[in-house]
Amino acid sequence: MHSAPKCLECGLEQCRRIYRLVRGDEDGWDRVEQELKRLMKKLDLSEPPGTMTAKLLVRTMELLGTADPFRQIKQEQNRQAAELAEALDEQLSRDEEGLRRAMIVAAAGNVLDVGPGRRFELRSLLASLRFARDDSEQLIERLRRVRRVMYILDNCGEVMFDRLVLSRLPPVELTIVARSTPILNDVTVEEAESLGLGAFGRIIGTGSPYLGIDFQTVSSEFRSAYEQAELVLAKGHANFEALVDGPRDGFYLLTAKCELVADRLGVGLGQSVCCYSPGAGR
Repeated sequence: MHSAPKCLECGLEQCRRIYRLVRGDEDGWDRVEQELKRLMKKLDLSEPPGTMTAKLLVRTMELLGTADPFRQIKQEQNRQAAELAEALDEQLSRDEEGLRRAMIVAAAGNVLDVGPGRRFELRSLLASLRFARDDSEQLIERLRRVRRVMYILDNCGEVMFDRLVLSRLPPVELTIVARSTPILNDVTVEEAESLGLGAFGRIIGTGSPYLGIDFQTVSSEFRSAYEQAELVLAKGHANFEALVDGPRDGFYLLTAKCELVADRLGVGLGQSVCCYSPGAGR
């Protein structure tokens, strides 16, 4: 699905923003950039975009000597989103229609992402409350029949809207997946636990240091939970790109923030979707 050169170009720009965030300027960036370009030549271009990008990000953090450059940004994103999520929680019903609307909110909340260069206005997306591509009825129908559900988190900020979905799911055995280690503004296991998501289900990490789901480096715990889940619901670009052509079916909540993903989904930039994919294995 992805264009490797375009993904690497975007990944390099993300690394540059991290460098500027940590150092306060770009003095010395040229040396880091050359190191990253040498690494890019060694990457497997058939890997998911999140994996390729993450390898550049991890190396940048190593060179900068920092493990979580977005810690304060993530905390602020959660704080800001919590205020709006609390207000929306009071407006949304607890029935299946409330669940569907909560999923629209969660998908629209996917704009809270420090990775892509574009920015979209959250409140305008929330006001529309609709999916440009809508498989939510199929998702809700499946939820009536299954017990083991996996929900894969994406970014901080939007995780406060994920809570609206998690609190409205029917009684299921829920596994909530977060990052095992910090990368960009993705939610870590530690952060998910501190936000109280453990009240909704078991929290596990991917076991991988990379964005999305990299099956070469995920833990046996994640792999087992993924295979045993009767329904997988994943948030965001990196998870979509990693799993949509994977070994099993899944549902995806996200907002299209780049042309490649928008084209694959058949929607415009900035539009939100609830998308079902049978995966390559079906």
